[in-house]
Amino acid sequence: MSKIHPSVGEGMSHQDMISFWDQYSECYSSMQQGDIPDRIVDRLFKLGMLRKDDSVMELGSGPGTYSLRMAPRLRILTCMDSSERMLVRLSKGAESMGLHNIELFCKDWSKYVPHKGYDACIATLCPGTGSPESIERMEKTARRSCILVSWVTNHGDDLNAKVWQALGKDYGYDFRNSTVVQDHLTGIGREPIVEFFRTGIEMDIPIEELVKKEESAFRPYGINESIGDIVRSILEPESDGGIVHYSAENEMKMICWNVPDPYNYVIGIQS
Repeated sequence: MSKIHPSVGEGMSHQDMISFWDQYSECYSSMQQGDIPDRIVDRLFKLGMLRKDDSVMELGSGPGTYSLRMAPRLRILTCMDSSERMLVRLSKGAESMGLHNIELFCKDWSKYVPHKGYDACIATLCPGTGSPESIERMEKTARRSCILVSWVTNHGDDLNAKVWQALGKDYGYDFRNSTVVQDHLTGIGREPIVEFFRTGIEMDIPIEELVKKEESAFRPYGINESIGDIVRSILEPESDGGIVHYSAENEMKMICWNVPDPYNYVIGIQS
């Protein structure tokens, strides 16, 4: 049986999750993705899902992991995220790169009223965008193509799951390798392209850096126990001089498809 996500187990509301990502923004890192973002962006241009001079809407842009790779190759990129702090990080990154074609849009995607003002709509690790309702909204936003990028395996979550176990909660993230999205797309007459990307991660990480990250991750849950002590008790037996030698192979999935002709568009029917 698949383990449930901590946010579900702890009964967090949609608004709670928005607050979670805003609080977690400073510690959020794309390190676990390795070179995958570069490879996915290159692949999308080769497939014609993204094209030079496109106007693109990105959902869940975060600090710009994909945004800052796409923007130099697009006419304009509108980055939507519900976390203002994430967008501040993105803005600083764009400024440092001299990019002036990124628009920042702080809004909850579930409340966005779509219109076909963009050539493509891409969701990059944006929670909830794989639902049928979100897919419909994406198709009403894009004139040509839609893209979903999601995790299959992220061993960066292993420590988080161990901390929850130490707190007596058997939560996890083993629900990710699912075909639900592509099955839905096929069922409504789309022809999704599904590709997988793997990367090896090798690095030395100070325990205290991981302590700070996990404390930030648990703070929005209102956990009173000393997360730092729990993290140290888990990692110190595996560390050398306060350094964890981290090695993992992570995997991500890209799903992309063309939307129906807007003049003959009815959700679920491909003319």
